[in-house]
Amino acid sequence: MEKNYILIATLLLIGFLLGKVFRKFGFTEVLAYIIAGIIIGPILHIQAPSQLNSIVTGVTLAFVAYTVGLSFSFSFLKRMGKKIFIILIVQVLITTVVVGIIVYLFTKDLPLSIILASLAPATAPAGTIAVLRSMKAKGKLTNILVAIVGLDDALAILIFSVGLIFTKTLLGFEIDISTSILIPLKEIFGAVFLGIAIGLIISYLSKKIKLSSDNIFVICIASIILCWGIATLIEVSAILACMVLGTTIINFNVHIGKLSNSFIDNFETPLFILFFVLIGMKIDFSQFVVVYPVVIIYSISRIIGKISGTNLGAYLSKSETKIRKFLGIAMLDQAGVAIGLAFLASQELSGYEIGNSIIIIMALTTTLFQLIAPFGIQFAVKHAREANV
Repeated sequence: MEKNYILIATLLLIGFLLGKVFRKFGFTEVLAYIIAGIIIGPILHIQAPSQLNSIVTGVTLAFVAYTVGLSFSFSFLKRMGKKIFIILIVQVLITTVVVGIIVYLFTKDLPLSIILASLAPATAPAGTIAVLRSMKAKGKLTNILVAIVGLDDALAILIFSVGLIFTKTLLGFEIDISTSILIPLKEIFGAVFLGIAIGLIISYLSKKIKLSSDNIFVICIASIILCWGIATLIEVSAILACMVLGTTIINFNVHIGKLSNSFIDNFETPLFILFFVLIGMKIDFSQFVVVYPVVIIYSISRIIGKISGTNLGAYLSKSETKIRKFLGIAMLDQAGVAIGLAFLASQELSGYEIGNSIIIIMALTTTLFQLIAPFGIQFAVKHAREANV
């Protein structure tokens, strides 16, 4: 037991220090945390307890889903306008379909194709915004880019929830058509109902009872973890339930929603360090020879899907020329949400070969996109004449 305390402290310190080094060279901390995990796990052969993996994964993804849900306030969605939603939906759907079809044509593996297709739409907002800030970017393309990368994680979570359900159905026992339809519906609508129910209860009680900041902090953490726990217990999509919880709270009690968002920001960093270091520790490089062709196919098809989908959405929404030309190439970053969902999928599908492959595929493709995405963002902003450096 004492060794576990030392291990957790070591993971935090190594991840933190390596993150500082990577940031100085222009790379994101997420990449540093994963590499720290690779050093500790595959290279030094240190293993983390499976219970630690399970708890850190659940808590981290619960908070990520909740904070994504908080971005769906009615006032924000109304302010964004129709054009952004047309671009968003077309981009997400095209990316999902293109990746799914191309990966399937290459691998003939339908479950793997569905999972990778459902992971592909997620864009990393943190890395994208960091590049925009470094270039002091201002303008219409910049504003649309920030809005879309903030929103498409929410759609990505929804698509992933559906994709994971169908993948599990494909890998499971033979079931009839009616059951194969009812199981996904139960997981999706059950999650939505659970998130709304807990969100309404918290919103109502927090209005009726006078609460200090500390009280709100405790209640928010408890409600998020409770939502994840109940969803897991009743076998509905936990990540979707937590996202709906955040959406419900921000719309029915804005004060609690905003406070909880700032509270989570205060302790997210150590949680993220542990989460991504543990992902790095689980990477099995013996799978590399098997998966590297899939890594190449997935990366190429995601680039095609992201650029063509964004450009088509911009065209259908009648956006101005610079949005049609340059927005797509700025949408390539991939990091936190995508690899977090991949880790969840690997746990859910741990009894199958696909579970072992997903983590290394997403770790390698995330590394690749972390390297190329900043150049795409810089190219788009400069050619749209919105860079101020």
